[in-house]
Formats: sequence, structure tokens, C-alpha cells
Amino acid sequence: MNLNRRRALTRLSTLAWVSATALLPALASAQDYPKRAITAVVPVAAGGAFDALARAWADQVSKSIGVPVVVDNKTGANGSVAASYVAKQPADGYTLLFGSTSNMSLNPFSYKALPYNPTRDFDPVLMLATSSQVLVANPNSGIKSLNDLVRLAKEKPGALNFGSAGKGNSTHLNVEFVAQHFGLDLTHVPYRGAAPALMGVMAGDTQFMSDAIVTASIQAKLGKVVPLVVFGARRSPALPDVPTILEAGVKDFPIGGWYGLMAPKGTPKAVIDRLNAETRKFWADPAVKARMDGLYMEQLEDNGPDAVTRMMQREAAVWGPIITKLGIQNE
Repeated sequence: MNLNRRRALTRLSTLAWVSATALLPALASAQDYPKRAITAVVPVAAGGAFDALARAWADQVSKSIGVPVVVDNKTGANGSVAASYVAKQPADGYTLLFGSTSNMSLNPFSYKALPYNPTRDFDPVLMLATSSQVLVANPNSGIKSLNDLVRLAKEKPGALNFGSAGKGNSTHLNVEFVAQHFGLDLTHVPYRGAAPALMGVMAGDTQFMSDAIVTASIQAKLGKVVPLVVFGARRSPALPDVPTILEAGVKDFPIGGWYGLMAPKGTPKAVIDRLNAETRKFWADPAVKARMDGLYMEQLEDNGPDAVTRMMQREAAVWGPIITKLGIQNE
């Protein structure tokens, strides 16, 4: 063997040793995980269905993984405050984010200067649950079905008002999807949250809105709103007689709202796998399943990291052009 070849082999061996040595701390850390409390950052205020899901997950995983799992509510900017915070944390599995359609798929299009990038800054762990929204109308609006809404909107362009929980979030864009599909001219009335928006529909200040099924179904059963269609892949047990958006003839709508666990980019695969395995135990517990049924949360069979990535890509392809066309820009 000539001298140059021996030198090249020596350099390659040295590089391989250095690379392997550099990986040892990460591997050891992953094998020992977790050693201390885990923080799960939730982008909504305490009290709603999303928060209830996060706290149920934290309770269950804390028992199975052997360390406390603390829920930290960081609200603001359609979930951007929470996502930006977690993106800057060490990629060690001790600070996690509850991601959703809003902060993982919509915000990159609707904010001028987003302080994080969902793809660049996060590794998906698992899609924890999905939950539908439902389009509901004021009982005195004359709207009893989606066909009624389309007919009235075409008879009087711009006359129908719809409420939302805020500009650019899912309660807004669900309706814009319908408007684009049917070529409707509707007037958007943004509120500061879903609860006041729903009250606006019930009071007749607006004619309709898209709202979380867990809250809207209660008012529908009381006769205070009329459910029109469910924004989901399947009919909801909360409103079994209400058709899905697909059954109503609107194609290519994403499956509905989802809630997934995200880790800072670069989190060791062994840590991701451990979190994934512990999270799968969540749905296996009958008490947890009953609690989630009460919130109308569902588990998808295809829910691993790749499923989260595919969902984010699909939603970006659907919502990106709509947001751009509408010129939605949040500060």
C-alpha cells in the first residue's frame, strides 16, 4: 500500500472515530431519557377542548413514563407565541409543543414575519387527535342547509355575515373554503375568540360561522343554532344526522382540525420513538378513550411522524392559495 493511500485511510478512520464519538452523548442521553420533568407547551388558554386534550395526555404520559409532565399555556398570535418559544429550546425532548392546523399550517401564510418555520424548526412526534368543526347558522336566518346558504348568498351578494374566532384561523378559513368552492360573496366579521363569535350567531348579529363541534353541538341540541355541515372526514357522533362537507358535494377539504406533538428540530430519534410509544398508550386506556369521546376527539390509524408531515403539506397546499388570494396578513 502506497503512502498516500495509507494517509487517506488514516484520515477516514479518524473522521469515522470523531463522528462516532460525537454521537455518543446524544445516544446516551436518549437511552437515559427522561431524567427530569417534561414541559408540554399548549398554544391556547386553559379550559377549552384543546387544553383538556393536552392535560389528559400529560396526566397519562406522566404515569407511564415516570416523570412529571407539566402543561404550560402560552397563548397569542394564533399559536405563534408557543411555537416560537419551543423552537428555541434545546432538542432534548424536555420541551414539547402541541401543534395544530393553526400554528403548523396556516401561520406561515398569514403572518408577515413568523419567528419560526414549522418544517425547519420542528420534528413531528405523533398526531394525537383530530376533531371536527361544524358550520352553524342562526335559526331565524332562513338557513337550514348548506344549499340554503348558497342560494341566499347568491341572491344577495355580500349581504350574509359570518363570524369567526379571528382573522386567518380555521374558523375563518373553513367558511372561505366554502365561499371559494361555490363562488360566494360573504362578509367576514372577526371576533376575539370562538365563544363571542358563537354568541354573535345566536344573537343574530351574524348569520353563521364554523365552530368546534364540542361547543357548537351543545347549542345545536338546545335549538339555538342550526347545524349545516361537519368539516370532517366522517359524520360526528355529536350530530349524527348532519352531513359531512364531502357529502354536501365539496371535495378536497382536509380531514378537519388536528392536534399533534412536536419536538424541536434535531431531537434524537430514540427520544422521538419513546415519546411516540408512550403517547400510543394514551388511547389504549379505556378511561382516556371515554374522556376523549366526551370531547369528540378521535384517533387516526395513520398518526405517526410521517402522517403529521403529510397533513402539514396537504393543508399548506389547500390553505396557502386561499390565504394569499384573500390577502390575509397578521402582524
